[in-house]
Amino acid sequence: MEKRSPVHMGELLIALALIALGSFVIYDTQSIAEIHSYSQIGPRLFPNLVGAGLAIFGATLGWQAVSGGWRNVPLDQEGHDAPDRMAFVVISAGVLLHMALIGWAGFILASTLLFVVVARGFGSQRPARDLLLGGGIATLVFFIFTVGLNVSLPKGLLGGA
Repeated sequence: MEKRSPVHMGELLIALALIALGSFVIYDTQSIAEIHSYSQIGPRLFPNLVGAGLAIFGATLGWQAVSGGWRNVPLDQEGHDAPDRMAFVVISAGVLLHMALIGWAGFILASTLLFVVVARGFGSQRPARDLLLGGGIATLVFFIFTVGLNVSLPKGLLGGA
């Protein structure tokens, strides 16, 4: 008689949440007005890609959860013997702080702070480097979206600088 692998309920719930989130993103994207431009790429393309990616990753993780557990999780390596709950708390706090600050402080400052906090959550001991790198990436992304793609992002405290 073949031994059946147990279903990993926590992993399955996370997978189902990803599928639900991806489905919601795809569903909600349909409310965006479709505007065709010269390139034939409308504003729905990227949200649909993100939603589909979330759903596909969720389905893959769900399949793994019901067939023996997630693969390639480095719990057998030194230093990875248990989940790092403090890293989870620090990174989650950074995401919540970013959501709270982006309207007031603006995209560049909020995203720079998010980068620094997430880097710290992953164990970075170089906050000055993280600040410069995060600020550079956030500024580059800001200008790509606002100038290159004509997407309005919050300017916040930097205003017209």
